[in-house]
Amino acid sequence: MVTACGHRLCRVIGGACSLAIVRSHTCRPNVNARDVAPEVLDEVRALLARIDDRDAAVQLARIVRREALDDRNLVAIARREELEFAEQLAELCTRR
Repeated sequence: MVTACGHRLCRVIGGACSLAIVRSHTCRPNVNARDVAPEVLDEVRALLARIDDRDAAVQLARIVRREALDDRNLVAIARREELEFAEQLAELCTRR
C-alpha cells in the first residue's frame, strides 16, 4: 500500500498517516527534556524486532507521536546516541 505521507511505517499500518501530530504552535510542554527514558528505547527496540506485525507498528507509531508531542524526535535521538536501531527507525519514520 502506498500512502500520501511517504512513511514506510504508515504503509505497514495502512490508512492515513500514523505519525502526524496536531499541536498548537505555541504549545511546547517539555522544551527542556531532550532525552528519552531507557525503558522507552527498550520498547522501541522490541517493537522494531517485530515491525512486520501490524500491532507492533501501531504501537511504535504511538510512541513516536507521543515523544514528538513532548519535543523529542526519536529518530534524531537514536542517531545522536548511535543506537543500533537508529537507521531502521529512520527508514520507517522518514518521508520518501
